[in-house]
Amino acid sequence: MIANILNKLTNQIELTNEEISGLIRAINEDKISPVQIAGFQVALMMKGPTLAEISAIAQAMRDNCIQLSPNVPGDLMDTCGTGGGLSTFNISTAVAIVAASAGITVAKHGSRSISSLSGSADVLEALDVAIDLDPADASKMMEDIGIAFLYAPLFHPVMGKVLPPETELGIKTIFYTIIGPLINPAGANLHLMGVYKPELLETVSQVARSLGYRHGLFVHGTDGLDEISLLGPTLVHELKDGKLSRYEITPEQFGLTRCTLSDIATGTPAENANTIRQVFSGIDKGPRRDSVLLNAAGALYVGGLAENIAEGLAMAADLIDSGKAQEKLRQLSEASNRYARHKQERELP
Repeated sequence: MIANILNKLTNQIELTNEEISGLIRAINEDKISPVQIAGFQVALMMKGPTLAEISAIAQAMRDNCIQLSPNVPGDLMDTCGTGGGLSTFNISTAVAIVAASAGITVAKHGSRSISSLSGSADVLEALDVAIDLDPADASKMMEDIGIAFLYAPLFHPVMGKVLPPETELGIKTIFYTIIGPLINPAGANLHLMGVYKPELLETVSQVARSLGYRHGLFVHGTDGLDEISLLGPTLVHELKDGKLSRYEITPEQFGLTRCTLSDIATGTPAENANTIRQVFSGIDKGPRRDSVLLNAAGALYVGGLAENIAEGLAMAADLIDSGKAQEKLRQLSEASNRYARHKQERELP
């Protein structure tokens, strides 16, 4: 199979859905060697993946992950982005907690940092959140408190096999730049997703549509931010009920003042955790709070709790000022550690 796939790719021939599905399944079942995986990645990159191929790979990756089905009303939300943009503190992680405090069920997908000082897993650990939960425990957390962190390496065995060859080769393929954030193991179909390159916005939003996303904002700050930017304009591709629209927004539209990157730059996981705590406690009322508010506004709009981003901004401010976001963080920490202790007890001989 792999020889035929490599032959097609090197001859600039598009792969079929069946070929891609079979390949990803074979990788999952350890029937493809690391050298063959690397060959596939390089050949696909050299040919240039089509939208149909990317969509098929994303669907196959979802089909071959460890899936969750929490018993919750309504749709699930994710705020996982591509990474790779200008490094800010963990805005999307803070936004996930704000969204959950509003009553949106959040399946926060993520991992440790690849391209910055602090990934979502890193900052959550610094916030005293246990990240390595079993699928059943993560599902129960979403049912109990409306949010759980899904540590990507525990749910995506295929990703664990394609990323090492990619890293060793020193290349970034679609597995890193596009696929990862779109394969939430709980099947979240609401998404606020930062994208690190503007040219990827169209592809990401089209793939999301093929996967059945109901509502998503795919955003790129023109300054290089993979968030809704407080530094300047943000390009937005909005997917809602199968329809795509494209527009640009600025902080001034929502009564916010632009800042510089240094105002919201990343630090260590401990420093970013302290930033999030200060924003949630009301100590920090500057640009870092505004960045959380602006992105949380987008999440609340995607989640259907706000009619637009402007309305979401006021709602996000109330969720922080009332202490609801801070309380949701406390619940996330306590519940995750309780389930982590139960997991350790189950594993004792």
